[in-house]
Amino acid sequence: MFERIPVEDKNIFAFKARGKLTEEDYRQFLPQLEELIRKYGRISLYIELEDFEGWEAGAAWQDFRFGLRHDRDFDKIAIVGDKGWEKPLIKFADLVTRTRIRFFHKDEQKKAWDWLEQEEPKPEQQPPQPYRKLMVATDFSSFSHRAGLRAKELAERYGARLLVVHALEDPVIYTGDYDPLVIDPAVEENLEAMARENLNIYVRELGLPEDTRREVVWGSPKWSLVSFAREKAVDAIVVGTHGHRGLDRLLGSVSSSIVHKAECDVIVVK
Repeated sequence: MFERIPVEDKNIFAFKARGKLTEEDYRQFLPQLEELIRKYGRISLYIELEDFEGWEAGAAWQDFRFGLRHDRDFDKIAIVGDKGWEKPLIKFADLVTRTRIRFFHKDEQKKAWDWLEQEEPKPEQQPPQPYRKLMVATDFSSFSHRAGLRAKELAERYGARLLVVHALEDPVIYTGDYDPLVIDPAVEENLEAMARENLNIYVRELGLPEDTRREVVWGSPKWSLVSFAREKAVDAIVVGTHGHRGLDRLLGSVSSSIVHKAECDVIVVK
């Protein structure tokens, strides 16, 4: 369950989360957040976990959808807890959202408040620099082929290095009780080998140099591509866009997610 913690900090609101969170907990909690957003605009949250046991499957889905829908409505979220598994979970959440999310141990409550209250310095605006390292994200579709042609043209124009990257979803299967089944490592090895061969074909079809760097990353394309681009300090990501249908319409396209989350320029090719 969620419990409001009374505080008087401007645009910072505090809640305590106890036990295992249910769909009913979120049906009561999320309207409170929406009302705060309507009243105050962009807000920050302090969430204290007490005897926390995670989420029911439906509750986790509600949390995920709300986060996607209100990604721009939160400035910072400080999560305070004391269990070892909570910190990596929060670090993962920080990767897939524009909202700044940090985990603090129970004995760091003051540090959490100080972080929430801290004014972030605005970066100085630098004049645009020529691209030196470009990355094209491909799923081997016709849309990705067009993106590759544009990336090739930009790399030649600027004399930039080009990385060609494909994201592989982790092959996880869930039972009716939402328990993940472990996949044979040989399956992952075969998937990666096929992806690398498709990257070789993609590079040849685009007429890119043989020494063009090719990479396979694991995880949802919506965060793994952005994370890889950040790690390699690329200047721009070139990506194709698909039409929205089915689940894609609900969650937002990969290209849209990259546009919102990437720290570098993103060039979307239609």
